[in-house]
Amino acid sequence: MIGGPGGDQIHGDDGNDILSGDNGHDQPRIISHDDDYIDGGRGNDTLFVGDGRDSLAGGEGSDTFVFQFHNPTPGTPEPGLYFGPIPEPVSTILDFNPAQDTFAFDVKGLGNDNSGANFINHADLQAGSTVDTFYEGKASGASGEHVVVITDQSFASGSDATSAISGESAGDIIVYHNADTRTVDLAYVTSPNHVDVFAHLSEVGSVSDLANMHLTPSDFTFV
Repeated sequence: MIGGPGGDQIHGDDGNDILSGDNGHDQPRIISHDDDYIDGGRGNDTLFVGDGRDSLAGGEGSDTFVFQFHNPTPGTPEPGLYFGPIPEPVSTILDFNPAQDTFAFDVKGLGNDNSGANFINHADLQAGSTVDTFYEGKASGASGEHVVVITDQSFASGSDATSAISGESAGDIIVYHNADTRTVDLAYVTSPNHVDVFAHLSEVGSVSDLANMHLTPSDFTFV
């Protein structure tokens, strides 16, 4: 099911669904306002996280959340939709369960990549492979791994989180607890100590909650 331009509400209901609020993988990125709500329902669903401020729930079953861009765009909102600055286009995962769900990062040239896909491949040449280097623990213990999950402290921003670790490089993914939003954030390193925050996990309200998720390399795949 493909929503196309505009803010869509998409419900997969029963069965194994492939759901996207945007144009589909072979079409250009959305440049208009595109805040989508996607609910996979029951079944093993694939939910594509595109441009805009999407909200996604996998529902029951083993679900895959596919991030197409580390720098989603807010687009041009409809007149009168927002008063003041347009919010950052950070999407929210409402129910990620590491015991059965998976993050997937869309890599240019790997598999059936989306038009404009811009994550860097940190697995092998087979789509669906898990990240090659992974670290979970204190920020001071991280040293150049491609996915780093920080479980000893909160941060006010993604830049603060990446400044607390060492050896990071462009394309790395940092997972940390955000002290201001009280969410867990996923951030993509663009350059030393600079990141694009591209997703919130809304049901993970503290550092201890993040530690108790027990994320592993198998939760982070590249497609």
